[in-house]
Amino acid sequence: MKKILLLSLFTTFLLASEEELLKRIEILENKLAVQETVVKENSDDLSENIDIIEKNEKKTILDKINFSPELELRFDKMDYKLGNISNENTKIYANQNPALIGQQRRDEFSKDFDISSSVRFRLNMNAELSDSVSFHGRMIFQRSSQASQRLCILSRDIKSAPSYTGADLDKAYFDYTMNKGSDSFTFSFGILPTTGGTPMQFAQNTPRHSMFPALVFDMNTYGMIGTQKINNNNFLRVILAKAYTLNANIYPYQCNRENIDNANVAGIYFDSKFNFLGKSLLSFGVNMLHDLKAHPYLGPDVGSSDSHVLGNMFTFGLGLDIKKVADQDLTIFAHTALSNPHGNGAVDDYQILSATPAQQQAGKTASGKTGFSEADYAQGSMVSSNGYSVYLGSKYDITSTINLGAEYNYGSKYWFSATQGAEDMYNKLATRGHVGEFYGVWKFHKNLHTKLGYMYSKEN
Repeated sequence: MKKILLLSLFTTFLLASEEELLKRIEILENKLAVQETVVKENSDDLSENIDIIEKNEKKTILDKINFSPELELRFDKMDYKLGNISNENTKIYANQNPALIGQQRRDEFSKDFDISSSVRFRLNMNAELSDSVSFHGRMIFQRSSQASQRLCILSRDIKSAPSYTGADLDKAYFDYTMNKGSDSFTFSFGILPTTGGTPMQFAQNTPRHSMFPALVFDMNTYGMIGTQKINNNNFLRVILAKAYTLNANIYPYQCNRENIDNANVAGIYFDSKFNFLGKSLLSFGVNMLHDLKAHPYLGPDVGSSDSHVLGNMFTFGLGLDIKKVADQDLTIFAHTALSNPHGNGAVDDYQILSATPAQQQAGKTASGKTGFSEADYAQGSMVSSNGYSVYLGSKYDITSTINLGAEYNYGSKYWFSATQGAEDMYNKLATRGHVGEFYGVWKFHKNLHTKLGYMYSKEN
């Protein structure tokens, strides 16, 4: 701009008299003053309206997002029993309860839990951003009364802790759908919907939240899923992701919830809807946890750095859910799965030294870390034996708002379940033994319900 003005002045100087030159300079100065005023007014307008523009943009985004809250109030009663562990000889040396001192910590005992109360709030978020792109998210908040009694598997002494409150974001992903129609393909990426899979939604009294069957794979992940819609009733899905453990305070019963430590996840699954005794869903697939690095909760000084990548774990599953059986308000399901380990020879060691009473009482391993047991099972490489599990259940709707349910699951000695993200408080599908559960649900609003439950666990 300045160069143009200078060039104009130079030309005027050459072609005009001094008087004319002064007049032209005055005219140009006036024009510049007018332009400066216009620029200042535009700048002031923008500064005054920028808050309004930002508010309108935010309002436009919020207008696209649908918020759907869920509130669950539940009361649970639990009884727990542990069978015999061969070669177990790990005693309790110090405890708040003197009657437990000198007893076996993890061998042939039972617990009669107090009734626990908890409240869980979940905020679901969905947005159709365009014809082919949508967003889905969910935030979770949970509060539990389980302060002095927590379920520590293989531990007679009850661990105490403050009442727990947990909050986290457990879903936030985008769907991009190509070729919308009977044979469309959907690409999903972000914090994925891989928890709350079928048939866990029946006892949760919610829609199916995960794309995969819970007995095969029920973990928190981030990565991508590809879904090929073969037709309106058949779907093929592939997942490539990383596993992670959600905020442990959301699971009030569990003080030894295993951490997965970013295992790689790969799987392929198939769903088919059809009519068989009612509205049926057949689901099957295979999942692989690559570079599995899991460790139990042993104490505050034991973390993920104390465990090693032990190998890969494959899980194969098959399940059938049937709703409206014989046109009645009855739902039944039957699922089974097989775990197939492939160790790499790496060794973990949580075995307590027992050469002297002092070492035994201190509960330290050969490396000086807090140990788990004196038994041989507390050290070694990944097991090589296959495990299996079955999961059966039914739910009956007495009215449109009240239903009763019963479930049973069994896991064999070497069963491994990739269910560290399970949405139930107690990760029962990982149990190596028997679990029976009975519950009643009263749904007095579409987003609000209360649940009463009793669970009996016998871990072998």
